[in-house]
Amino acid sequence: MNALKQNRWSSTGTILGAIALILGIFHFSVGPFHPAPTLEGVVAREVSAIKKGIIAGLKGEEVSEPVHHQRLDVDKILDNAGTALAIVALICAFIGGLRKENHWGISGALFFGGATLAFHVLIFGIGLVCGIILLLLIFSWLNGTGLG
Repeated sequence: MNALKQNRWSSTGTILGAIALILGIFHFSVGPFHPAPTLEGVVAREVSAIKKGIIAGLKGEEVSEPVHHQRLDVDKILDNAGTALAIVALICAFIGGLRKENHWGISGALFFGGATLAFHVLIFGIGLVCGIILLLLIFSWLNGTGLG
C-alpha cells in the first residue's frame, strides 16, 4: 500500500492505460454495438419523406422538415473514452517521471497508454490500406484490366 502512495501518478497511469487497452481490444473484438443503418432503411426513409412532401405540397400545406432524433453512438463513445484514457495514462506517466517515481510504474503507464494509441492507429491504417486496395480493384475492373 505504501508503494501505491509513493507512486501515485505512475500507478494511476498504468491502471488507466490497461483499462484503455482492454476497452479498445474488447470493442474491436465484440463491436460494433450500434450498427450502421442499412441501405434499404435509408432509401425507404428518404422515399417516405419525399412522398409526404409531395402530398403536403399538393394539399397546399406547409412542408415541414422531419425531425431526426440523434441516438447515442456507443461505438464513438467507447473509441473516444479509450483514446482519452490512453492520453491521460501518458500524462500520468510524464508526471510520474517528473516526480521520480518507480520506473516500473512509469514504464507500465507508457506501455499501456502507447499500446492503446498504437492499436487504434494500426486498425485505422489497416482499414485505409484495404480501402485503397478496394478502390484500385474497382478502377481496374471498370477499365477492363482486372485480375483475369
